[in-house]
Amino acid sequence: LARIAEALAERLTTIDPANAVHYRKRQEAFAQRWQQAITGWEEKAAPLREMRAVVHHKDWVYLFDWLGLVEAGTLEPKPGLPTSVGHLATLKRDLERDPAAMIVHTAYQNDRAARRLAQMSGLPVVKLPYTVGGNERAADLFGLFDDTIDRLLAAAR
Repeated sequence: LARIAEALAERLTTIDPANAVHYRKRQEAFAQRWQQAITGWEEKAAPLREMRAVVHHKDWVYLFDWLGLVEAGTLEPKPGLPTSVGHLATLKRDLERDPAAMIVHTAYQNDRAARRLAQMSGLPVVKLPYTVGGNERAADLFGLFDDTIDRLLAAAR
């Protein structure tokens, strides 16, 4: 995102040179705030490292990679296919052998399969906003990441 902000500021200075100083200052302030936030999020999320989580769909690859979370399985047997009773039973058996800490889904996904697996396994269900505007707290990028990490940490307790 810092690179996108830099490219945007550069483009704005090209099309509006009269305000170039303003765009550059705003971009520099964002870059500094963004880097500080990343450092804080990584420190705060350290307890999540190596924690296993079931996901509804493979939507969290980048987040899991960044925070060191491990995907323990998916509620969808294949992308786009709805969860079946048989798949949930298999997933429950897999979790008995190799436990997870939580079940993660997005605010826009139906939580029925997540709730059913939670009943079967005792795992907490975490609904993440997924994008800016995904919930009230995720009003901007900083709120999105604050809320996401706080929700994951709350479920991990």
